[in-house]
Amino acid sequence: MRKLILLSIFLASVKVSMACDICGCANGGSFMGIMPNMNQQLIGVRYFSKTYQSHISSKFLGSEENFQTAELRLRTYPAKNLQLMAFLPYQFNEQVLTYDGVNKSDQGFGDARVLLHYNVVNTSMDSAWNSDFNHQLLLGGGVKAPLGKFSFDTYDATQVANANFQLGTGSWDFPLQAIYTLQHKKMGLNMNATYQINGTNKDGYRFANRSVIAGTFFRTMYTQNWTILPLFGIYAEQSGMNQENGIKNELTGGWLAAANVGVEIYTPRFNFSINGQLPVAQNLSDGELEFKSMFSIGILRAF
Repeated sequence: MRKLILLSIFLASVKVSMACDICGCANGGSFMGIMPNMNQQLIGVRYFSKTYQSHISSKFLGSEENFQTAELRLRTYPAKNLQLMAFLPYQFNEQVLTYDGVNKSDQGFGDARVLLHYNVVNTSMDSAWNSDFNHQLLLGGGVKAPLGKFSFDTYDATQVANANFQLGTGSWDFPLQAIYTLQHKKMGLNMNATYQINGTNKDGYRFANRSVIAGTFFRTMYTQNWTILPLFGIYAEQSGMNQENGIKNELTGGWLAAANVGVEIYTPRFNFSINGQLPVAQNLSDGELEFKSMFSIGILRAF
């Protein structure tokens, strides 16, 4: 099996219902996984589970929130040096109030995403390049279409007290992304930077633009039929304040740093992945929101 180059892209590039509105960071960003650079078209599904503690200082609003996502994923190559990726999530959102145990939930399809990357350089595919070092640079961007339901009223006491609990944002959003990978023999480092420009939805709500940067170290290990890649890294994101009808919500915004650890297993036709994420440091909504953990598992098939 030829050398593997990371082609990681983050769910963080999309602002979907993955956090509490008191933060507004929409902490949906998480390590997506590793994909082999074999020009294979891939299709599969990945499951995410993320947990937060929200409204920490409030006796009546304090809650635990869990967001689960089953996401259909596709990677294909429409032309030379172009990589197209598409994502369609189905979400299960749940909130349990600490004070009285009241449970609120919602489920349905979330916002769809399409991203297109241009392969600027890829020395592992260049027969003239003869070195123990290989590197790859992908540049691109995409669009998030508001397919998920967004129906939020700040003054409706029957609703969950944050906009991010909705299945979608209701807005057209545009992520920009750069992915760089350096590999020396069996060791490698991937750097991923994303900046998302968010629009305003029909209800006048606008999630703040968000920046994400991540670095991941990996090592390839070979068996007769499998390639195994243990990996670890760091993930960081920052977001400003959300706006409602042009007025900033000062109880949104913040930053988060988290550690990623996981393993990827490749066969000629399948890719299996397990990843986890735990916080290292954070300041979300001046301490009113706390990210607890993330877990994901997935499978992709080449076709």
